[in-house]
Amino acid sequence: MKNLLTSEISKIKREYQQSKYVFIPQSSIINLIKQLGAEDKDIKALIEYGDYLSPDPTLSFRHTRTGRYLFDNDIKTISRLEYQPFVLTEEDGFIREDSGAQRHFRAIDDRWQSNSAYQALLKLKMLLIHGNTFTPRDLTDQLSSKLISTVFHLRLIAQPDSLSELSIEGVHKDGVDHTMIIMMKKKNVKNNSGALRVHSPKEAIGTPWQNINHSHLLYEHNNAQNLDVLLIADNELNHSGTPIFTEDNKNQAYHDFMVLLSRYPTVKAHPSHQFDSINLHPDLPLTLHLSEY
Repeated sequence: MKNLLTSEISKIKREYQQSKYVFIPQSSIINLIKQLGAEDKDIKALIEYGDYLSPDPTLSFRHTRTGRYLFDNDIKTISRLEYQPFVLTEEDGFIREDSGAQRHFRAIDDRWQSNSAYQALLKLKMLLIHGNTFTPRDLTDQLSSKLISTVFHLRLIAQPDSLSELSIEGVHKDGVDHTMIIMMKKKNVKNNSGALRVHSPKEAIGTPWQNINHSHLLYEHNNAQNLDVLLIADNELNHSGTPIFTEDNKNQAYHDFMVLLSRYPTVKAHPSHQFDSINLHPDLPLTLHLSEY
């Protein structure tokens, strides 16, 4: 089993290194996370956890929870880190009204942490990015054996006869080294809306979804299935999303995602360094071991 897992992950890592992004379909993800300990009942439960998210502090059409984790490649562990505000700046490749602002989100709680599928997805992210290096982000310690990973579980909501912007900031980066987007539950979403896009660096940061240059579009994923995954080298390529529209205009629509953002620790000159603590979480402890993989 271990050899099969290693072979499958190595194949995905090679494609990721070559193309700087990789799409992994639902069937492959389910197979991989089961090898990493995910149980069927927990896979089904995790897909429903969007019902337990909280109103987003910035966007009225979004519900959110977050958690911070340390990927330690020296001792092959994943540990839950203490709460910190979340900050993205224009220098990170994020142009929006709240660029540079401190944002505060409700925490991912024990419901997630005790879920074997959630734990397996954390393990999978760590295994997929280990050893894959890309253009270094400014003001980060690229020689570190540790990466700080922030998990967002999101629900985007569209009301009847309206849309919900998947990324109101348009084409952007997430200020990290590796962005992994996991498609989750959706309801009443119109076909070919809510697409995820990967762009070459030629597409300007901040370009609205309707104004992109399609010659700079590297990949577009429509009509996502639960647990489809898109992994992007965030400092190499840009990405965006198209709006979500309702299929039945009498009812609201929503689409859930999990986004796992991983980057090397910052140095003191980085704007987010003061929020880069690697202290363990005092109330929601979690340590996962990967030494067997």
